[in-house]
Amino acid sequence: MKSPNEKPSFNLNGEQESATSQFIEESKKKASELYDEGMNKAAEVGESVKEYSDRVLMKVQENPLTSILIAGGIGFLLSRLMKK
Repeated sequence: MKSPNEKPSFNLNGEQESATSQFIEESKKKASELYDEGMNKAAEVGESVKEYSDRVLMKVQENPLTSILIAGGIGFLLSRLMKK
């Protein structure tokens, strides 16, 4: 009789062991592909954010007074919403 703390042993035949190894390798490959895909998407998003922030900065430099008034208006509206 096995004790409750004893780990079960698995007797895999060659075919089962091969299938398990193949599954593990395919899983590793898929995980690596998903990781790479995620990193590529993150890089694309980062580039988009950089481009957008550059455009916003350029607009602020072209029209500083308008930008200050817009920012002040947004701040005022947010403060009114937060008080409610």
